[in-house]
Amino acid sequence: MEIKKKILIIDDEPDFIETMKIFLENYGFSVISALEPDEGLILAHKNLPDLILLDLNLPKRNGHEVCRQIKEDPSTKHIPVIMLTCEDRTIDKVEAFNLGVADYICKTFSLEEILARIRAKLPIPDSGIKEKRTEKIIELRKIIDNKNLRIFFQPIIDLLNQKVIGYEVFSRGPKDSIFEDATTLFSFATEENMFLEVELLALSLAIEKASFISADQYLFLNVDPIFLDLPEFKGLSFLKKSALKNSQICFEITERTFIKNFAKLSSTISEFKKKEIKFAIDDVGEGYSSLKAIVELKPTFIKIDIDIVRNVDKDQTKSTIIQLIVELAKKINILTIAEGIETDQELKTLLSLGVNYGQGYLIGKPQQY
Repeated sequence: MEIKKKILIIDDEPDFIETMKIFLENYGFSVISALEPDEGLILAHKNLPDLILLDLNLPKRNGHEVCRQIKEDPSTKHIPVIMLTCEDRTIDKVEAFNLGVADYICKTFSLEEILARIRAKLPIPDSGIKEKRTEKIIELRKIIDNKNLRIFFQPIIDLLNQKVIGYEVFSRGPKDSIFEDATTLFSFATEENMFLEVELLALSLAIEKASFISADQYLFLNVDPIFLDLPEFKGLSFLKKSALKNSQICFEITERTFIKNFAKLSSTISEFKKKEIKFAIDDVGEGYSSLKAIVELKPTFIKIDIDIVRNVDKDQTKSTIIQLIVELAKKINILTIAEGIETDQELKTLLSLGVNYGQGYLIGKPQQY
């Protein structure tokens, strides 16, 4: 029986801990946590976890001091520490790495990214696994060099008149390959520092294959916020050879992205909005930061998570939640999109609740182009 890898989270934000706990346990990790530095040090010494996620800005003492104590204790000094912070200051990074941290991540990251970072820092037990990893790196490099990603488009309709108002893009690896699944593809690319290459390839292929979209329709692209400051995104170079207008592009930011520094992201998004780029908050209702993300980022669309939409016609609680989301959205001039509609009854209920748009298998499955 395989023993679960144990991760200790030391962070003073209960919501962040809870989000990470649910996510990591879903991937087979055992998670323990501490809200205060002293408690974290006790748990580290007592439980000897395989890895520690450590917040820099802790009460009473900062993460640097906690890391120093971890590395000075003979029983814990071998444990890899990943430091998390909303401060992107060189001086903090230098001190952290001088103390022996294994990685340093600013707190605007996707959960898939932190998963990949964690996996990359955990020891690989034998040469056989290392050889398989090398083979995977070679295969991923071939995918990138040959531009061998599959691009799917799923329609989004106006629930009132059934008119298609746009398409969401999904990227997948080659059929029957180890990277066929999107989570496997992007997680491994992150581990090997190839995520940006894969992301840019997926984006360019999506734009290239979206020539069928009419001038009054949107193209919804899933984008990791950490890349919005890069020249490749800011300059919108991927649109230069396309007939699509800026006003047709909608960047989706998933709620699975943990955003600590909303002020910085909001400022970046404002620059894109000046260029007529639209934004959507994806998976609203799945995580804990929906309201803050909506208030701070002021998107054009909010997408209601599939788990709330599913069986909404049979579940009064879900119906009430969607009704509240719709009422809030109307008051602040935001349009709503329901994800994962699979039955006529769900569609009718969503329409009666005032949801503007929808997507799902009932409306149309993702089609490859």
